[in-house]
Amino acid sequence: MKNIKKALACVAAVGTATLAAATPEVSNVTMVQASSSRLVTITYELSEDAVVTLDVLTNATPNAVTGWVSIGGKAICNAEGAVWRKVTSTDADGNGKYTITWRPDLSWLDESGNGFKVGNGCAKAVVTAWSLDNTPNYMVVDVSAAAKPNTQRYYPAADFLPGGVSNSLYKTTTFLMRKIMAKDVKWTMGSTSTETQRTAAREGTHQVTLTNNYYIGVYPVTQSQWGVVATNSSQKGYYTTEPAMRPMEQVCYNEIRLKANSNADATTDEIANYSWPKAPHPSSFLGLLRSKTGLDFDLPSEAQWEFAARAGNGVGYWGDGSAIKNADTDANLNLLGRYRYNGGKIGTNSGTNPAATCEVTNGTAIVGTYLPNAWGIYDMHGNLWEWCLDWYQEALDQMKDANGDDYNGRVNIDPSNPANYLSGVSASGAGRVGRGGAWADVADRCRSAFRHYYTPTYRLNYYGFRIVCTAGLQ
Repeated sequence: MKNIKKALACVAAVGTATLAAATPEVSNVTMVQASSSRLVTITYELSEDAVVTLDVLTNATPNAVTGWVSIGGKAICNAEGAVWRKVTSTDADGNGKYTITWRPDLSWLDESGNGFKVGNGCAKAVVTAWSLDNTPNYMVVDVSAAAKPNTQRYYPAADFLPGGVSNSLYKTTTFLMRKIMAKDVKWTMGSTSTETQRTAAREGTHQVTLTNNYYIGVYPVTQSQWGVVATNSSQKGYYTTEPAMRPMEQVCYNEIRLKANSNADATTDEIANYSWPKAPHPSSFLGLLRSKTGLDFDLPSEAQWEFAARAGNGVGYWGDGSAIKNADTDANLNLLGRYRYNGGKIGTNSGTNPAATCEVTNGTAIVGTYLPNAWGIYDMHGNLWEWCLDWYQEALDQMKDANGDDYNGRVNIDPSNPANYLSGVSASGAGRVGRGGAWADVADRCRSAFRHYYTPTYRLNYYGFRIVCTAGLQ
C-alpha cells in the first residue's frame, strides 16, 4: 500500500458549498486524517435532505495564496459514506453530523505512484449539497442481481465517475445517465433547406419549449442490460459475437412498454392502461426496470431525443458543430457512429448485410466505440434506430391538439385515448417513431432531424432503444 507522504491531519482549511435557492445548506465541515491508516474523515452538517457530492482542493502554498485547485474527481471518487447519493436525516449520528471517509493513499498518487505531499493548510474539503429537484450531472443506476431500489449514485462531472465514462459496468450491469437541462429552453426542432437530403414533409422546422429537465442514457441499452432487467424474456440480440456491450436489438416497442415479453399486437386494454402518460406494463422491460430501481424510467419522446442529439448545436449539427454534409458517405459521421460505409455493411459498395456471427467491426458496434456529442452522449447517430414514445405523424410543424394548440414538443399520444395521435387522428395501424439511423443506413438518415417509424410489433436487428428518467428533476 502506498501512503501519502505527509498526512492531511495538518490541514486547517476546509470549505462548504451549496446549490439551488437558499436551501439545502452545508455547514461545519471538518477534515482530519489518521496518522497510521491515512484514512481521511470528513464530517459536515446538513439543513435538509439533499444529494451530496465532494471535492478536495489543494495548492502549493498555505491557505491558497495563489488560489485553490481541485485534485480531480478521479482522486476522490472512492470516498464512501454520506456522499454521492441522497443523504437524509437517518444518515446523521446522534450529534447531527454526517460522515464521509476517503483513502487518498489509494487514489491520489503522483506519476511515480507515490502519494502527493500535502503541506499544512494546503488542502480543504468542499462538500456540496444539491437540491433534490436539481441533482448532479451524472446518475449511475445499478441493475445487477444485487441491486436495490432507490440506491442510485450521483456525480457532478464525468471526471468523478468511478472508472471513467468508459467503465464496462456502465454498459453491462448499471445505467449511466446524463442530465439534460431542457426546461424552458426555446429551440428549433426539424431541419432547414440547407441540410443534405432532408425530407421537408417530415422535418419542417418549428419552435419547441420542453417543460422538464431529464436524464438520458449515455449509451443505448445493451444486450447485457436487457438480460439483467428483462429476466422474464428469452429474447436475444441478433448479433452474437461479443454481445455483452453491443446494443440490444430485435426488441419491439410493445415489449419495451406495453406487454410482457411479447411482440404481439397490444390489446385495447393494454393500450389504454399502459400507454404514456400512464406507467408501463409491470412485466414489460420498463415496468421491470421501474420496479428494480424505484425510478420513473421511460422511452424518450422524440422531442427529448432530438434535443439531446443536437447537444446545443444548430440545425443539422452534432458534437463540435460539424455537419453531416453528404448523403451517402460522410467524413464527420465516420467519427461519430456506425453506419453503412464505415463497417455497418460489407462487400462491394458496402451492400451486404453482415452475418449474425460477425465481429464488432461490422453490424452493430460496441456502445461508446465512436465519439460522443458535445453533451457526452454516445451513439445518437448510427448503430441502431432508437424507439421513441410517440406515434409517428408526418408533419409535426403543422400538428395541433384538439384545442388547436401547437405540438410544441409534446408526446404525440392523446392522453384521453392513447390509441390516437395528439391531434385526434386515429393511430390504428400506425407506427412508433424511430430516431438516429442505424448500421445499415446511409449518412443522411443519421442526421438529428431525420424521422422514421415502424409498426410497434416489429423486431428488427437495426432497431434498439435508450432510456430517460426525470428522477425528480423539474
